[in-house]
Amino acid sequence: MPLSDLIRTLNVPTGSLPGHYARTGLDQPFVAVDGRVFLHYANIRLESQFLPIVEARSGKTHGHAASLQAFGLSNRQPIAAEAVFVLPTDDAEFVYLDRLVRTLHALNYLTRPIRGNLLLQVHARHVMSVPADHSLAFEEILRPCGLFPEQITLEIDIEGVEDIPHLIKAVASYRSRGYGIAINHFGRRQIDFGILRELRPDIVKLDSLLLSSARPLKRIIEALHKLPAQVLIEGIATAAMRKGAQAGNIDLLQAHVPLRRLLHAVPVAPASNSIRIRSAA
Repeated sequence: MPLSDLIRTLNVPTGSLPGHYARTGLDQPFVAVDGRVFLHYANIRLESQFLPIVEARSGKTHGHAASLQAFGLSNRQPIAAEAVFVLPTDDAEFVYLDRLVRTLHALNYLTRPIRGNLLLQVHARHVMSVPADHSLAFEEILRPCGLFPEQITLEIDIEGVEDIPHLIKAVASYRSRGYGIAINHFGRRQIDFGILRELRPDIVKLDSLLLSSARPLKRIIEALHKLPAQVLIEGIATAAMRKGAQAGNIDLLQAHVPLRRLLHAVPVAPASNSIRIRSAA
């Protein structure tokens, strides 16, 4: 489906949503300019940024992690992306905004000459606010785009989540639909392998600060591999950090900025299953 048709489909007609959604721009959120898609919300312009992820030893592309950038709609002043998520007035609006942000990233991923698995963040509040059938609505959005759950890994920050049984149920629902699962910021404050064994993630993301911490990183990595899960270090910003991660038996590296050369990734030929926008029928 052409991008312009996708935008028209995804922009909800005014009157179909609660009145306060229209005041924040959620009734007509998507705008396409020169092949890029932007999301307008509460006088803020939201944009996609894709951070490369490579295999630590081979340098081959594994995929990209979607990152949100926010700017004032009129003055283009940067805004902390997390600040956007304090604006929804209730759980329903938060869930809707979180889903739209993932849709924004999916649309921009489709229109760019990049490849591999796409990591999309799902906020913990979203996970806890949806009672059942997690990601069913998002899957219905993805299908017209020609993007499938098997091409996406959902990244969840479990820090601060108190209802663990609900979290386990939600992750099982995501997995049953074909999504990969990544746990973000694991070990930032405490380490609970019991939860990880229940969640069975495909990827566990560790902050690059752990490379220089006093924690027994080698034993943590060995335990994560036994789950089994791949271990990803995010926030790689220098060649020294890259070398430290490679020496630590890390599986995947994620750059701090969208510059692939920081990871010394080797060029690879496009995969036969590269993502493409479907042509109009």
